[in-house]
Amino acid sequence: MRRGAAGDAWEVPSILYGRPTEVRTGDHLGNLRFTERLRLLSYKKVAGKPSVAGTWSEEPGRVLVYTRDYRVEETPHTGGPVVIEVRDGRVDSIVSSAGISLDSIHLEPEEIGRILGPRMESRRIVPLSAIPSSLQQAVLAAEDARFYSHFGIDVVGIARALMKNLRERRFAQGGSTITQQLAKNFFLSPKKTIGRKLHEAELALALELRYPKRTILEMYLNKIYFGQEGARGIYGVEEAAGFYFSRHAADLTLEEAAMLAGVIRSPNRYSPFRAPAAAKERRNAVLARMRQLGMIGEVEYRRASHAPVRTRARRTPANMAAYFADYIQRVTEDDLGGEKLFHSGYRFYTTLDPMQQAAAEEAVAKGLAEIGKTALPASEPLQAALVAVDPATGEMTAMVGGRGYGETQFNRATDAKRQPGSAFKPFVLLAAMERAAQGKGKTTLSTIVSGEPVTVPGPTEPWTPSNFEGKRYGEITVRKAIEESVNTATVRLALDVGLPEVVKTARAAGIVSPLSPVPSMALGSFEVTPLELAYAYTTIASGGIRYEPFPLYSATTADGEILTSAKVHWERTIDPRAAYLTGYAMEGVLDRGTAKAAKGMGIYFPASGKTGTTDRNRDSWFVGFTPDVVCAVWVGYDSGADSGLTGAKGALRIWARFLRALYPESGPVTLRAPDGIVTAEIDPESGFLATTACPQTLREAYLSGTAPKDYCPLHPVNPVVDTFRRGVRDVGDFIRNLFK
Repeated sequence: MRRGAAGDAWEVPSILYGRPTEVRTGDHLGNLRFTERLRLLSYKKVAGKPSVAGTWSEEPGRVLVYTRDYRVEETPHTGGPVVIEVRDGRVDSIVSSAGISLDSIHLEPEEIGRILGPRMESRRIVPLSAIPSSLQQAVLAAEDARFYSHFGIDVVGIARALMKNLRERRFAQGGSTITQQLAKNFFLSPKKTIGRKLHEAELALALELRYPKRTILEMYLNKIYFGQEGARGIYGVEEAAGFYFSRHAADLTLEEAAMLAGVIRSPNRYSPFRAPAAAKERRNAVLARMRQLGMIGEVEYRRASHAPVRTRARRTPANMAAYFADYIQRVTEDDLGGEKLFHSGYRFYTTLDPMQQAAAEEAVAKGLAEIGKTALPASEPLQAALVAVDPATGEMTAMVGGRGYGETQFNRATDAKRQPGSAFKPFVLLAAMERAAQGKGKTTLSTIVSGEPVTVPGPTEPWTPSNFEGKRYGEITVRKAIEESVNTATVRLALDVGLPEVVKTARAAGIVSPLSPVPSMALGSFEVTPLELAYAYTTIASGGIRYEPFPLYSATTADGEILTSAKVHWERTIDPRAAYLTGYAMEGVLDRGTAKAAKGMGIYFPASGKTGTTDRNRDSWFVGFTPDVVCAVWVGYDSGADSGLTGAKGALRIWARFLRALYPESGPVTLRAPDGIVTAEIDPESGFLATTACPQTLREAYLSGTAPKDYCPLHPVNPVVDTFRRGVRDVGDFIRNLFK
């Protein structure tokens, strides 16, 4: 039973799964959206202690979960009951049923989408146990009241439909059972002929012989068509519940369940969005049929039938992770073949985090709507791309390739090569810190560098870079050069380090695009992709570990046979002290520098990052990170037209939306400095140790042995007081660094 009249194979969809959710001691359950993840995985909340897999409960100061078994790649993960002790929202401890303390637990991968053909239709599948009985009964009442008693064909229904069709001399009524509808949707073309109806009946009988009733109903409820969302079809009750009511199917009220059941007959005619009056009439007909069949009582019927039609279109973007699904197809093409992705029922175990992906798509959609109001108009839509990476593992956790997959399938996250502008400057700093860590240079974050105009000989004519808006600088610290994105000072730093060394360091971090050791390289004059830049910043955020892009653990057949699998490839390419100092300097970009507007956008926690803007505002960049996530955002026009957007006015807004969604209740943990790093209180203007007369002070980080020893000459104090302060500071710094 492999092919039907439509000529297609029994279409078993390929399923994309996100990465397993890891819950570690110290994690904030609110930031993880732990209970929401449990609901999405169809865990059932129970009273008392969970006794079966897939259940959970809450007590004061603790969460009890009975995790499920699952398998990714060749390693089985055994579930079981665990107790999560919680203090101030964070995981204090995790204890197994055997009383063993655990560092972490994992929840099984969540399905993020299904691919049933080249149109990339995404469907969220739920088990029958997660579909409320009211919705099951409403669908049976509307479509097939005798479902549990017939053998796939309802003779009474067929006879009634046949008489009506003969009377009206057209196919006015089908009389198909749920099993027949399922057979039609899986096997047959939509063309209405007597031959097709006979074939439909034959296939329905085969289905009834092969599968139990509950399995057939579950397949039907996850397969049936509920309407269109733009170019995308809505299939299955879970997708429909989210589309029409912004709910999970499990949370639907009786009247909502009846309305969904009513939509099935004609999604266009009975859409509550387009035709609320017709939808209400159809809903009430379904409720009346449920009352007639004894599924609901008179009181329930009256309450539900008098309820107004209330819809709430979902806010989450449609076609979740479509760009990522395309990318997965690309990276597995050699192993699986392109078309096999669509039709072979494969299981793709990806690194995508469903919560982060949803946050990324919302950030891009809402961010572009906001940014578009201030951008210079062009004869094309403003676009954006976003890539997120876990710096602890190298896993790609979110990807958005444009403003809408339905508008354009070009994936800007992976394929758009754009100049990074000042977003490349951290690699100039990283090269300086790396040389210092190797004992080949003496640059520190408080080293003074000239910000005066600079002219560099070129192959044809001299090159004179200018600062943003023509701003002039004098002697400034290396830190200030990065924080305020001073072009003149950065070029001088790159020349001092050596342009070949900057190229070498950028390559070590993960820049693979063509680079040339020319002065303009220091200001990001070459081209990179957002994916490439995200992973290069990940090398800094990870403490010097370079990861190869890692989007997929494995792909298997529906039976679990592994077709392809991968392990993350990583290599320590940068001294961890150099990586830390570079990231520490970039915290100032958000605190005092070109991205200080992030504080007003809800970034209340420490984060590191860098803005980037190219000539005539062709490209707006922001790449930033915390210990948990690296995120690169690009905004611009595909043609390179002037958007009028700097990195701070464009990409930063999307980045801030995304990061804010990841930390709704508590900021990230503080990044610990590696061995060999000390700190000192300095004057940020002079770069020397601060005195009591310094109007501003800054705690700066240094390689051991490189912190300044002299006090600020710009703000001297009484020698006696200075000597006393020197002693107090030295003791304080010694104690502070002792406990690092």
